[in-house]
Amino acid sequence: MAGIYVHVPFCRKACHYCDFHFSTSLAKRTEMVDAICKELLDRKAEITEEIETIYFGGGTPSVLNVAELQDIISQIQKHYSLSDSIEVTLEANPDDCSMINLDMWKSAGVNRLSIGVQSFRQEDLEWMNRSHNSLQAVEAIENAHKAGFEAINLDLIYGIPSMPTATWHQNVALALDLPIDHISAYSLTVEPGTALNHFINNKKYPALKDEKAAEELEYFQQAIEDKGWEQYEISNYCKPNAYAVHNTNYWRQKPYIGVGPSAHSYGNGTRRWNIANNAKYLKAIGEGQPFWEQEELTVSDQVNERIMLGLRTKWGVDLVELQTVYGYALLEIYKEEINAFLSSKHVKVTEGRLYLTKAGIMLGDHIASELFMVE
Repeated sequence: MAGIYVHVPFCRKACHYCDFHFSTSLAKRTEMVDAICKELLDRKAEITEEIETIYFGGGTPSVLNVAELQDIISQIQKHYSLSDSIEVTLEANPDDCSMINLDMWKSAGVNRLSIGVQSFRQEDLEWMNRSHNSLQAVEAIENAHKAGFEAINLDLIYGIPSMPTATWHQNVALALDLPIDHISAYSLTVEPGTALNHFINNKKYPALKDEKAAEELEYFQQAIEDKGWEQYEISNYCKPNAYAVHNTNYWRQKPYIGVGPSAHSYGNGTRRWNIANNAKYLKAIGEGQPFWEQEELTVSDQVNERIMLGLRTKWGVDLVELQTVYGYALLEIYKEEINAFLSSKHVKVTEGRLYLTKAGIMLGDHIASELFMVE
């Protein structure tokens, strides 16, 4: 099984915290859809496996009209072998989730929505420069449910300096009362070059506090557990077995191709990334010129990705696979470090797999880096 990621590089507004590739001008939207369809055609020989997932990310894919969305889906249907149970995900902003749009997306084949709520509090949305308001945040979920979508994810952000702790508790309670089956919860981060970074450096916004984020994450994890949901990846939570298949396949390192500016692809020990520039992407596609770079992953690259991604998930790191496929005896090589993490209760080893504990999640990146293969 394999996946296709489609990067739609347009947004109506630039969120202050976002460093993804996008343009706030929609002038080249039609040309971009045509270019993405051409890239899909040109790369059809790269994927021989059945396509299990299609994911429209961005940017804001919900700015596409239904004809543009259908053009891309039809191109995939025409040139790729699709699973009968294919998951087609669309990232959507709440202000785009009208009943008319939802019905059209569903008729186009979309069966999972990921709605960028971020917060239900108006002040937070304004602080982040989101394009929707607090009322639309709730209405989007309710409309999606009315339209017949059963797989609905919403995004939430915690660790916002201006958000009172009580508001985070209210956000969590409201989210869990809505007709959804999945939540992606992310700690606010400050990325170089973003408006948020500029505001903090110039003292317009307060700096982030790690302890605030940690406390809010701990509260969220407990609320999820009390609700009978599960945390199956560091930032992703769902009702039992309601996993988002596309992203789960990323973490489990199944092959996928990414089309559109800045999209990444992975498979057969190779990683490829498209140029993160709309004009250059369109020009290169039109002229039949290369618009990507790629690298062959070394054994250490592959091992370290297995460790980093495996630790993020409930499935952990397969120690037997590391030993048999890559000759990497992790428990022997890092015996002292792992024993220290076991003693501090940040990891556990069960039936040939290494896992983070709940206490270890906030230290996940550090723990992974301590166990990497070094050439």
